[in-house]
Amino acid sequence: MSVDAPEFVTFSNLIIDDIVLTDGRSFMNTLGGSGTHTLIGMRPWSDRLGYVGYRGADLDPQHLAYLARLGVDVRGVVLRADVPTARAWQLFEPDDRRIEIFRNDIALFNAARPQLDEVPADYFLARGFHMAWGPLEDAVELLDRIAQVNPTAQVVSEVSLSDMHRPFAEHLMVLRRLAMFSPDRIESKQLLGTDAIPAIFEQFLGAGIAMIALRLGALGSLVGTAAGEFYRVPAVPPAHLVDVTGAGNAYCGGFAVGLGRGEAPAHAAARAAASASFALEQIGVPTFDESRLADARRRLDWALERVSVARDVTRLMPAELA
Repeated sequence: MSVDAPEFVTFSNLIIDDIVLTDGRSFMNTLGGSGTHTLIGMRPWSDRLGYVGYRGADLDPQHLAYLARLGVDVRGVVLRADVPTARAWQLFEPDDRRIEIFRNDIALFNAARPQLDEVPADYFLARGFHMAWGPLEDAVELLDRIAQVNPTAQVVSEVSLSDMHRPFAEHLMVLRRLAMFSPDRIESKQLLGTDAIPAIFEQFLGAGIAMIALRLGALGSLVGTAAGEFYRVPAVPPAHLVDVTGAGNAYCGGFAVGLGRGEAPAHAAARAAASASFALEQIGVPTFDESRLADARRRLDWALERVSVARDVTRLMPAELA
């Protein structure tokens, strides 16, 4: 790996969010998308990050400049001069629900996604990857390319929302290739037909998936492995709660760093919980100065001190969900 090559990479998307909060405040032209929020989760732990996605010629130059200042290599954000940058409304309801209204033609959006031969070759040498890549067949192609070039790399992923209509058995072609898969309960129910926590772990792990990190929002996360180990990691409290957009992506970014550095699942999950807390504290993307990096280490220590371990996931379930 060259000195400047990314240590961790997200294959996902760049979207400009126009955010409307419940009190009527709006925040237009906000850098977002699952890739951007994943990088927030990676950045407390590494300043050598790579981003694979696309942008249109209409992208505000300040966004690329900001990513570069954050330590993100943007060579993988390819220009599609004839396709507008993806944009979405993010509308918040009083009960904390977030409604996303995608504003681009979905066929053009999917067609604009970078091809693997457009990805800088040194990106494939990264230690860890986050992937939000669809359809399923394209995700398999990407995972196989990573495995061929870099067999020790650790890849984490969330649900492929565009493929949620497909049978669970078809998702396994992707999920069995991952180091870790991280759904929430709603997504789990869409895939499995149940949101009962013991059944979620039984069905996912029983299908040959190596590790599940079930995200439970403010209740933290439950992690289960194929070896029958289970962990509960509490949500790390943010300094102040502003915007829940992207916390799940940031969680996965932190997890990718932990696994990519060879950490045990509990340690990687604690790192993920600390990462997610930063995504909650502002609209858009934070800056990471020395003070905030020191705070990240304190948040990681806080989470590590509170990890619970069991051989039976029912012993770890939050009382609110038991």
